Amino acid sequence: MSLSHLDDELKKGFPSPVYLLNYRDYFYLVESLMLLRDSVGEGGRTFNFDVYDIEAGGEQASMAEIIDTVNMASLFSARRFICVKNFQKIKKGDVTRLAKYVESPSPMSVLFLFNQQKDSKDKSSDKSPLPFSLKTIMLDFNERELFDWAQKKIGSYGCAITREAVKFLRDICEDSVSKFANELDKLTLLGRKKIDIADVEEAVFGTKGGTIFQVAGSIVKGDKSNAIAKYVEIRDGLADIMALGALNWQLEGKIQTSNPAFLKCYEQLNDVDKRLRGTNPGYPLEFLIYNLSDIFSTINH
Repeated sequence: MSLSHLDDELKKGFPSPVYLLNYRDYFYLVESLMLLRDSVGEGGRTFNFDVYDIEAGGEQASMAEIIDTVNMASLFSARRFICVKNFQKIKKGDVTRLAKYVESPSPMSVLFLFNQQKDSKDKSSDKSPLPFSLKTIMLDFNERELFDWAQKKIGSYGCAITREAVKFLRDICEDSVSKFANELDKLTLLGRKKIDIADVEEAVFGTKGGTIFQVAGSIVKGDKSNAIAKYVEIRDGLADIMALGALNWQLEGKIQTSNPAFLKCYEQLNDVDKRLRGTNPGYPLEFLIYNLSDIFSTINH
């Protein structure tokens, strides 16, 4: 399922009283809340659209308080929408309270439980926090939906974007759709009527003093000193994880899987990806650039 399935449920009038909405990227939480909020209508938002957070913070509420709100009669619209963030942190005692509500839900409300899952590589997080089943939707985009969303987003600014540019931007942002959306906003500031890969490169990495793709070019030549020197020129203000995504994208066509020596490139790229995402977010990319250049230098000779 995807974000479009939530829209499908909206068009059907949300036939289920309770929805478990799984997501990995914060982007999908924001987009879903906007979709639900807009569907209520401006007149009903004050009374019939509520957002609570199980985690401590300004919107924090106990499950008892949330259930009380769900059971309240709605005003100015047919049904009341109650959204609960950070449902993955629900306490065991609250699961029992929720189970009792699910047995006899209010016909005047719809309860949306936003359950954030971990990285897609960690399948253990796919397990539902509930011992009973609910109508479940995985909030995400497939490739076509992401392109359509990007086209609509860019189009709202009077621009257009090529499919190749969308794929390129998605690849360098890797798993982060939030980052993809932020970079997409930057592209609209270029003043272009049609955005292509060159525009994405300019907006994301800039052109002064070289680009990350020139770094990749030096790596492929096996020129360690030049690759590092070019990277040092551009590293300020450049997000490491996006630089890594760009290197992945650029080197993908150069790495020959039939050659065992190239497997070391994949090992290096995967190792640094894990470091940046968890164990060592401050890992210097100069080490990766040196090691990749060294591998290509060996292969070239």
